[in-house]
Amino acid sequence: MSSVKAPDRLRLHGYAVSNYFNVAHAALLESGAPFELVECRASQSPEFLQISPMGKIPVLETADGWIAETVAILGYIEDRYPHTRPATAFLRARQLQLINVLQLYLELPMRSLYPGVFMGGHNSDAAIAAARQTLDRSCAALRQLAQPQPWLAGEQAGHADLFAFYCLDLAERVSRHVYQRSLLHELGLQDWARRMARRSSSQIVLGAFAEVFGTYLAEKQAAYPHAAEDLYAQSATASTRSIRG
Repeated sequence: MSSVKAPDRLRLHGYAVSNYFNVAHAALLESGAPFELVECRASQSPEFLQISPMGKIPVLETADGWIAETVAILGYIEDRYPHTRPATAFLRARQLQLINVLQLYLELPMRSLYPGVFMGGHNSDAAIAAARQTLDRSCAALRQLAQPQPWLAGEQAGHADLFAFYCLDLAERVSRHVYQRSLLHELGLQDWARRMARRSSSQIVLGAFAEVFGTYLAEKQAAYPHAAEDLYAQSATASTRSIRG
């Protein structure tokens, strides 16, 4: 994958169905950095593996080279644009702690159920039970760690908020579909999520997601039936309640 390097303009490669691409996209918007989007999907082609060794998206193209992995991209943005960085070492560590818990213990088990929800496949009873067990533990941890004040990062929204918002966006859909269980309700994050959805960066990123999500589901012949669902509508419905089965 070749392109002309521009020292002042970053290029973010990926696809708006990906929650990780959306985290990076939102972080760049919030930073005020000049950047371009290049649409591509994850790939195991030799060419793509040269820029993303695991073949994943997003990938950030910089004047110095390529950066894969979302947490690494967020770190680069913080270092290059210091106004996006938490004010103290302690706050930065706490933000990373929350991001790690979200990624490893909530997003990953929910991702294990993507085949039967978003990809036209099947989730075994064992897979559903295993994901539920990890989800129960992570929700207990997140009720302790994810307490908006008024943002998860503190007085100002930060990368922890972006990471949580876009990971929960897909995890909420999976959890409702598989477990009839609203994570936003269970974690007490519904008001926070609505505030996040009103941010200008969120309007752009969620709009791009909405443009491609329905097509992606149709392409995969997915079981998930709610392509146009607005998770952040003000009114509560029965589907937003936590129902443990």
